[in-house]
Amino acid sequence: MKEKILDAAAQLIARYGLKKFTLDEVAAQLKISKKTIYKNFKSKDEIIHTYFTSYIESDKNSVMEALAGNQTIPEKIHSIVYSSHCYKLPIPLLKETRQFYSDEWKNIQELRKFKVKALQKLLKDGVQDGIFKSDIHFGVLSKMLEKISGMFTDYNFLLENRLKFHEAIDEALKIIFKGIVKNDSFTKK
Repeated sequence: MKEKILDAAAQLIARYGLKKFTLDEVAAQLKISKKTIYKNFKSKDEIIHTYFTSYIESDKNSVMEALAGNQTIPEKIHSIVYSSHCYKLPIPLLKETRQFYSDEWKNIQELRKFKVKALQKLLKDGVQDGIFKSDIHFGVLSKMLEKISGMFTDYNFLLENRLKFHEAIDEALKIIFKGIVKNDSFTKK
């Protein structure tokens, strides 16, 4: 029953946000009493905490699977950036989380750091394996990845640039892997 309650809450969170979904709606959707919800969760805040915990654990597991998989390094990087989750985390929810749920926001930031470290390891492996250029300053690239990963959770940036989450990721990866210079015009004197 706990999973069903969490799944119903996740749907309502995605639709209405963290503050606006209600336990009455969860109960009505599942055709159960609120008492049943309270037998499984102490409060709405516990449901929200469990929602984020599930999301983060699911994402971390997805990253670990990508790292252990038999894909190429660029494919692993793509898999980590697009890692799957048991629940969706709509962009407007990020703003609400940052504003009202600081502990959950800290956990999201820890997840971001975990993913950046995984990406940094893959980049180092890619340089060692000759996939990526060895003359790139790794410290600069790592800092870029760290800052870029923050861009994906910046609700205002995404809105201002009319980007969806996946479009921002695609653009960032394209710039990192393909660069911005046309042909060899940068090296011309």
